[in-house]
Amino acid sequence: MFCKLLSILNGKLPVTGIVFGVFLFVNAAAQVNHINQNKNFYLGIDNSGDQFKPGEFFNAEAMDALGVDFLVYKYRGPKGTIEDEAKRMEQLVNRFEEKGLKVVINVETGNWALDMFSKDGHNWVKQPGNLHLFKFPEPVLKSLNKSPAAWGIQYDELEHSQLTRNLTLTLQHPGVELVSLAEPTGMDFKSADQAVYEGAKSLVDECKSLGTQKVVTEHVWPVLFHNFARAGMIPAYKQMKENWSNVWAACAMGACMQYDQELWSCIDFWNHNTFPGHSAEELWGNLLFAYWAGADKAYVEAIGRHTYEITDDNNIKLLERGEALSRFAKEYVPENPRPFTFRDFEPEIAIIRFDDTEWGQGENVYCTVDTNKEGTEKMKLYWKDWLFGAYDLNTSPESEEWLKAWHTITHGMVKEEALSWNAGNYYDGMPHRSFAPVNAPVVFDDNVTKEYLETVKLAFLCGLFMSENTLADVSSLVKENGLVVVTSPRFAPEKFVSKYTSGTKEYKDGKGKWIITDDMAGKDLKKAVKRFIGKDDKIVYNFKGDRKVIMKISPDGNELKISKINF
Repeated sequence: MFCKLLSILNGKLPVTGIVFGVFLFVNAAAQVNHINQNKNFYLGIDNSGDQFKPGEFFNAEAMDALGVDFLVYKYRGPKGTIEDEAKRMEQLVNRFEEKGLKVVINVETGNWALDMFSKDGHNWVKQPGNLHLFKFPEPVLKSLNKSPAAWGIQYDELEHSQLTRNLTLTLQHPGVELVSLAEPTGMDFKSADQAVYEGAKSLVDECKSLGTQKVVTEHVWPVLFHNFARAGMIPAYKQMKENWSNVWAACAMGACMQYDQELWSCIDFWNHNTFPGHSAEELWGNLLFAYWAGADKAYVEAIGRHTYEITDDNNIKLLERGEALSRFAKEYVPENPRPFTFRDFEPEIAIIRFDDTEWGQGENVYCTVDTNKEGTEKMKLYWKDWLFGAYDLNTSPESEEWLKAWHTITHGMVKEEALSWNAGNYYDGMPHRSFAPVNAPVVFDDNVTKEYLETVKLAFLCGLFMSENTLADVSSLVKENGLVVVTSPRFAPEKFVSKYTSGTKEYKDGKGKWIITDDMAGKDLKKAVKRFIGKDDKIVYNFKGDRKVIMKISPDGNELKISKINF
């Protein structure tokens, strides 16, 4: 988010799509095909950088060439009154319906504006309780929802604006630090979690009361997936960007399994200040991953200047990345039908934690970003130690346990200090990799129940809290199913804790065992769980029906070779 802001302020990128006064005409044959209702996978694209005729809202011929099913449409704020915007949004969704496309309205624009007034004086981003959050006025939202083409509203990086107290505003207005969903300062961790959940649920309820089908959140950090999913939001996790694609996926997948939500993937070309910062080959690898990991919907961020161009004779010419997306949509998916979704996933390794929003941020954690167009001037941007966005809720050894668990189950590939390249001081000198080797992983929250853990062979109990019901279910699975559990003394049975002193110790319990440790990234623990973590160059997913998908990772970590068993 901040890199995007700095790039735009430095003049590197256009703020919106490119609108042409003179443009090619699209005949009926060029219209996008209507969506097959029996599909279990949909591809889309963020429209930033799209080139279209005034009043057309998007380039239908380009979307047809790309083969996408839907657009993530970046709303750029009101141009007139509320009534004017309601009419404009009705025209927008009607245009999408006419062309057989679905649309999700992305409201990231609200993250960048301290105030946003329509011509009738209504502020679209200032909310009661000193919260900063974009909301469509009721007449506008009702207009959007008149057409079935409107899938819903997307809150882009909502978890980011809560955790960093709207950092994009702070960069423009030093001293301004506004949360989006709830003010957690002064609360304990559980109260902060509940307050953020209530803020998210209130937003969902408000949108759905006015006819919105889906409320989607796009996450730049691998946190608050479970909180938001429980509140009724659909998580869209980020692939590529500065992320480990499959680590983010495991976090979102667990949330969607637990709380019965769709799973969306955003395949993001941003890489710090660079856009596009990822190759066509890496895009292909990430499309393969989203598809075979079982996502319901995946979309690419964004069109930019690297997806297509308009030739002198007004034809669409796909560029390298656009060709990759089109080939995947039009050839690969039809030729490789997927007989499952993530709902059929049977995990082998589970990280179970109270999500306190720790991802690796802290007092001395920073990334280096360009501050001028030429890239010759740089600054260190420090990630404040504000869990849930609270000034007084901070990281701890307990909150960091799950980072160490990720390090262990990825053969040491993921850094034990942080999950993101945005922690530049930890990932310095390590080129970005999309994929880390891991064997059928998932992340559940501290309230997960037995039904989701039946196939798990290795579980890590991490973080500040664990519900009594979850502990009871885990204990039962140890004794009856042979589950192996890694935990600190906090969550282990007292009969074993009384014998434990330090280090990593194993205690048999029925068919399974408990491994009590004081270091979830320690050598002794790695040795104890080695047989569970698979190969150091593969990602594995198991699905019902004894189906297995094996993804062999390229040496640079950005491409995949897919093998399937029992298909």
